[in-house]
Amino acid sequence: MIARKIQNRIRNAWLDVRPVKTTKVVGIGLPKTGTTTLGYCFRRFGFKHTTFDMDLAAKVKRREIQAVLKEAEKFETFEDWPWFEIYRELDQRFPGSKFVLTLRKDTETYVNSLKGHHERQGIRKEGFVKPRWWDEVFGVEPADWDYEYSARRYERHNREVLEYFDDRINKDLLVVCWERGDGWAELSRFLGARCPAEPFPHLR
Repeated sequence: MIARKIQNRIRNAWLDVRPVKTTKVVGIGLPKTGTTTLGYCFRRFGFKHTTFDMDLAAKVKRREIQAVLKEAEKFETFEDWPWFEIYRELDQRFPGSKFVLTLRKDTETYVNSLKGHHERQGIRKEGFVKPRWWDEVFGVEPADWDYEYSARRYERHNREVLEYFDDRINKDLLVVCWERGDGWAELSRFLGARCPAEPFPHLR
């Protein structure tokens, strides 16, 4: 335990000072597809990582893409908002980068997970206060959220990603589903990284 803590401190200290790699690894699955787990894995592999940033998501909606890409220069791995929305722009801006599409085992599971997330947030409860970015990013009142649309969006996003990377799947794009048993082995092979000696996490 003590040895691991020392190793983590050394790794984190080196992570803070070493230069940022120009190529990126981007999680481009929609939120609620295991992105938190993927983010943990990226950090465990030793990347300079950033997760969701809803202010950047609002900038994407305003088509302030260059400002978001400039922010991406500071990190090596990404997941969640707004990164899944701009995979094409990231692919063009950072040649040689890799992308990870996280999926749920089926659309129904994805929608149920999204519903559970919203229930924990209380978006349909009286008194829910919308974050400042809500209208700009989501464009719908919390009480009017359309889960049938969410299902179609999930399927469309996955289809468009697969079409975009059609001739680069397994080279530049890795498709994983944690519920179907994917984990350290698939990520390690794809990234050329050593497989961590710990159970694969399942985070929410």
